[in-house]
Amino acid sequence: MKFTSVVMRRWLVYVFATSMFAASCNPAEPVDTLRPQSATTITEVDEVIAVIGDSEVTLGDLVDQIGGQLGLMDFQYRSQRHQVIETAMKQFVRTKLLESEAQSRGITVDVLVAEVLGDKVSVSDDDVHFFYIQNQAQLGDRTFESLAPQIRAYLENEIRDPVLEEFAQGLVEDHDVNYVLSPFRVNIDTTDSPMFGNVEAPITLIEFSDFECPYCQSFIATLEQIKAEYPNEVKIIFKQFPLNDIHPNAQKAAEASLCAHEQGKFWEAHDLYFAEQDRLEVANLEEKAERLGLDTLAFSACLESGEYADVISADVSQGTAVGVNGTPAIFINGRPLRGGAVPFEMAAEMIDDELKRQKR
Repeated sequence: MKFTSVVMRRWLVYVFATSMFAASCNPAEPVDTLRPQSATTITEVDEVIAVIGDSEVTLGDLVDQIGGQLGLMDFQYRSQRHQVIETAMKQFVRTKLLESEAQSRGITVDVLVAEVLGDKVSVSDDDVHFFYIQNQAQLGDRTFESLAPQIRAYLENEIRDPVLEEFAQGLVEDHDVNYVLSPFRVNIDTTDSPMFGNVEAPITLIEFSDFECPYCQSFIATLEQIKAEYPNEVKIIFKQFPLNDIHPNAQKAAEASLCAHEQGKFWEAHDLYFAEQDRLEVANLEEKAERLGLDTLAFSACLESGEYADVISADVSQGTAVGVNGTPAIFINGRPLRGGAVPFEMAAEMIDDELKRQKR
């Protein structure tokens, strides 16, 4: 059996679990989840929760203290709930289709599964031991004997599940199965955020980004291909998410981009900042403003005043409330596209799915 780095990574997920955004910049410490949210994101803000003498304390009074935390908890609950339902739905449909197919062949489901798998599932003792040796550094002091059954089951499932899934997918197509359950989506306010593309485009791609993040820089290639392949179907919205703990110039670069936006040059600044990512100190930003043909006096005054700091803070709060913990974080029509700086093909798959859904 061939062991790939992908299989090994999946094993580590199987044992330990990973974060939401893989190829992304992440702060050394978790992003603060207690940033204030708008009171409109919290239900029952007028609910009285305490009384001090003659004064009532409502949930709305606590928005600044716990608003962001409640928003994040709500996101996590809804996301996990949807995932449980979606997984159970697909498993249920697969079971029913396998039962129907077995019945049509006059055999049991176990016999059908055995026929489908054939000799494809083959994990030897050497395979199990090799996998343990390859991952021993990550497994700590766990002994081979204690982990061998888990490793064997995992490796067998790594072979078994895709084979059955491929067979079941054929049955899904043959039986004209239609999954009516809508994908999990979040609501993100894009009012006044920089936008590129056709304002009437049916697909909205939202990117939470950091100008000092190298993964955000690499994601530009994907964005450019999306622009070329979907010129009228996709509009791109940029949301600020500077990771100040690890990127010292990200905050001012974010503010500078909005100062440029004020003069109608956001995307020009966006491209230049990422192209010269190693030169984003204030003096560099002011020099770039001159090259971009901005009113440099107005730009410098804007940057020095920090007038867009609150806008950036609001973007970060909003991102945190929908599960963003690294950059780039991508949402397509409100659907999280997990993986950080994903290749074009992954983004295109979700875009195409959204376009198909709108034609149903």
